[in-house]
Amino acid sequence: MEPFKNEFSYQKAQLVAKCLANVYPKFSCRKFNKQLEAALIPLEMKQRMRLIADRIEDGLPHHPPEMFHILLKLLPTGKDETNSLRGFLVWPLTEIVARRGLMHFKEAMEALREMTPYFTCEFAIRPFLRQEAERTLAQLHDWCDHPNPHVRRLVSEGSRPLLPWGERLNEMLVAPFPTLCLLAKLYRDPCASVRLSVSNHLNDLSKHHPSEVLETLKRWKKAHPKDLAVDKVARHACRTLLKNGHPGALKFHGFAPADALKLEVFELSEKSIRLGESIHYRAVIHNNSSRVLKVMFDYAVLHRKANDTLSPKVFKGRIRTLKAGARCEILGSHSLKPVTTRVYHLGQQSIEPRLNGRAFPAVSFTLK
Repeated sequence: MEPFKNEFSYQKAQLVAKCLANVYPKFSCRKFNKQLEAALIPLEMKQRMRLIADRIEDGLPHHPPEMFHILLKLLPTGKDETNSLRGFLVWPLTEIVARRGLMHFKEAMEALREMTPYFTCEFAIRPFLRQEAERTLAQLHDWCDHPNPHVRRLVSEGSRPLLPWGERLNEMLVAPFPTLCLLAKLYRDPCASVRLSVSNHLNDLSKHHPSEVLETLKRWKKAHPKDLAVDKVARHACRTLLKNGHPGALKFHGFAPADALKLEVFELSEKSIRLGESIHYRAVIHNNSSRVLKVMFDYAVLHRKANDTLSPKVFKGRIRTLKAGARCEILGSHSLKPVTTRVYHLGQQSIEPRLNGRAFPAVSFTLK
């Protein structure tokens, strides 16, 4: 898989400059490109994006509203898209709005609203939430009813307290939790990506305030007991709580306490595998009780780190319903193919099985 930083290669940066010069003839491609290729090479993804944003900003009028007006000309219009940008190449444009828009709030919000359908503005909205919280939250409330699902998704995703790749919004983790009223408007949104964002947002909150999240989900479930989409939001919102065996979350989703279950067998098919291969596992679970139990089988891979310690990463396994005294066998595999988001270190690793949040002894293997 190609590294994400290549989304901001020198060739793609030149495309940005060419499009800018076409919509704003005073923009100097020569100045933009000067020593840019060499400057990009050692940089990672966000550093490259910011460098490109610096070069764009340096070639545009200094008055932010005028600058934003030019940037918006780079968005697709549905007609001639020769000079338009979309995807990652819109990210530097949103970065400029985040930098320069705080003193021009109305124009900045209009720019982010127009940009987010082409690349999410979830990162760009966060400085406004930090420094202009009341005004920005009011704007997000208005956007809950926007006809474009990308704008509605921005409401939830942009205000997530623990957004990956984004700065933390610790203010949103403090009672009375100002984003919960936003989520209440969106959890039954007709667009699946908006609902997914709501569940991810709640999952962030659950890491600090599990009781408040569970109470919120119980209210939503009570109001719409037959809505399968609400059930899905609730399951995904509780995924961290369930992985950690939170009693309230287990009960809410109908899972039994783990002490009623016995893991009779957990074994790996190989004692060692090579990087890029998959390792197979087999589990046998016994319902030791006299009643029907809902069972959640997960497992944690304890990856070896550079300092030789082991770091767990939990993966979803299977959900089963077991009659009293019954057993079930679960067969599965886990891929250890290289990915851009994780560095594998060779040597001993382990897989730790979990039943309804309870961890059982890990089984080791060697990664070659």
